[in-house]
Amino acid sequence: MNKKRLPLIVFAVSILAFISGCAPTTTKDTVRVPVFAGVEVADINVLQEAQALLESAPLSDNADNRIFDAAVMFANAGDLPRSAEVLGLVVTQQLSDPQYTEFSLFAAELDLSLGKPQSTASRLGQDRFANLSKTFNTQLQKHSLSLQAEANFALGNIEQGLLNSIGLVGLLKKKQDIRAVHNSVWHQLTLLPYSYLQKGQTHRNAVLAGWLQLAQLNRKYQANAQAKELAFENWQLRWRSHPAAKTAPIALKQLKRNAAPSQVALLLPLQEQYEVPSYTLLDGFMGAYYQFLDENISADAPEIRVYDTSVQSLQRAYNNAVEDGAEMIIGPMRQSEVEALLLVSTLPVPTLSLNRVDTSGLTQPENLFQFGLAPEDEMAQIADRAWLQGKRNVLVVAPNNGWGTRSTAFFNEYWRQKGGTVLDQVAYPSSVKDFTPLLKPPLLIDLSEERALQVKRFVNSRIKSKARRRQDLDLVVILGYPVVARQIKPALDFLYASEVPVVATSHIYNGIEQAGLDRDLTGVEFSAMPWTLPGHLANELKPDRRLHTAYRHLYAVGHDAFLLHRNLNDLQSEQAMPLFGATGILSLSEGVIVRQQKWAEFRRGKVIELPP
Repeated sequence: MNKKRLPLIVFAVSILAFISGCAPTTTKDTVRVPVFAGVEVADINVLQEAQALLESAPLSDNADNRIFDAAVMFANAGDLPRSAEVLGLVVTQQLSDPQYTEFSLFAAELDLSLGKPQSTASRLGQDRFANLSKTFNTQLQKHSLSLQAEANFALGNIEQGLLNSIGLVGLLKKKQDIRAVHNSVWHQLTLLPYSYLQKGQTHRNAVLAGWLQLAQLNRKYQANAQAKELAFENWQLRWRSHPAAKTAPIALKQLKRNAAPSQVALLLPLQEQYEVPSYTLLDGFMGAYYQFLDENISADAPEIRVYDTSVQSLQRAYNNAVEDGAEMIIGPMRQSEVEALLLVSTLPVPTLSLNRVDTSGLTQPENLFQFGLAPEDEMAQIADRAWLQGKRNVLVVAPNNGWGTRSTAFFNEYWRQKGGTVLDQVAYPSSVKDFTPLLKPPLLIDLSEERALQVKRFVNSRIKSKARRRQDLDLVVILGYPVVARQIKPALDFLYASEVPVVATSHIYNGIEQAGLDRDLTGVEFSAMPWTLPGHLANELKPDRRLHTAYRHLYAVGHDAFLLHRNLNDLQSEQAMPLFGATGILSLSEGVIVRQQKWAEFRRGKVIELPP
């Protein structure tokens, strides 16, 4: 290969981006190991040179080598899809072992950059590559392990990704490189269910066992900085030789006792139509508060005061709370009141709202942090996941109320920006009893039936016909609570769309298993709140089973409001790690708490967790 002619591409995969010096330089004894970093603007001259090289390849004695070189040049010029296309022309059997190693690492890294971790895993799992990897020098081992870890994390094979990372750390010398990988490991651990972290007590891999025990302690005391710090110190004494004890992740290295608010005010509308939702949310908050007290490690439990915004204006309630000594405000809950806060340039104390509003074109006040069950979080995650799965043409079914209209509008715009198509949308009324008439038109069943009638009328009335749905539909996105969703899926099945994938928001499940009723939802995947999946939280939530699904989720919002108010300072730091909340994995972005949810599927009436 003409290595002098091909500059190293700069193209980064997450772990590699942190590890300086892991990619070896090209010499006669090593293969080229590219370190990728995206190129936004294509270099026309290089693209033309790459195309010329590709066209001349069949005339060369080393055709496959030249094709590979052309693929590298396309990537270097910024055309990654074209690079992947050209790589597919290489006959790998014609490559020598060093060339095959170079090809495999390049292609695996390119696949990752194009969002195809399964292809990366497949390439690195080939028998030939596996056999060659036994002879790799240290640098190639580092590169291979980092790619394997990245692919496994992306595919949800978290344990294998952690083991890859542990193996990678064993090859590193520089402390900064080790800490970079440890930061990645720690981030992955923050996303795992509590039940998995408990496996650290019996795990056969000693290093991973230590990591899991540390993560379990950190999760258990998420809301208690003092207890968390003490637990880490005790863990270090028990695990002196553990890599994390010697080089702690930055989030633990900088662990300190942030001053938690000593007095917290909750602003809630406690009367009339808001009475049940407000008290349900308050119950969730106080449940987390009493759990905090039960830990019996810290004496800095805050004083909680509740102000009723049903009997006084938001401004008055807010000012009274501040005058009474509140160091943090949690609330308000009504959307109109959150909108009123946006008109203020700055707030006197940190304020965690219990609803979210669109701040497009507005400057959010200093000290305001928005939190709530915003539909945008889930709709964006549904869209992102569907796009990665290759879905392009979608039907949206949503209620014709404010929630449904807002969610549908957001999804439609987000999906179109990705390049997808919303074939149609159905807005159903709350009174609907039969979804068949509503779903026939968007599935084009009515047109199919009409064509059949025309044939019978003008050709042969005895002809037997069967209606057919449209064939360009890739996915149905539904928004609805369990009772409604149990009507939509059977209607789709009846209308010949049983094989079309269906995905729903978390509103479809309230944490109560009802196998008999939910059999009609078999095959439906949904964005799931962690609290509804057994084993995800250190302490399971137990809202009143008689409550409507929306209120049961509000109980979880109250729980997370307590967790968030204890961690707002940490979430604002550059090294912030997400919190494992009841409503999702919680992080802070531009003053807004973003929820990343889990995935689950109904199978024969039971809920089964899915990989990301």
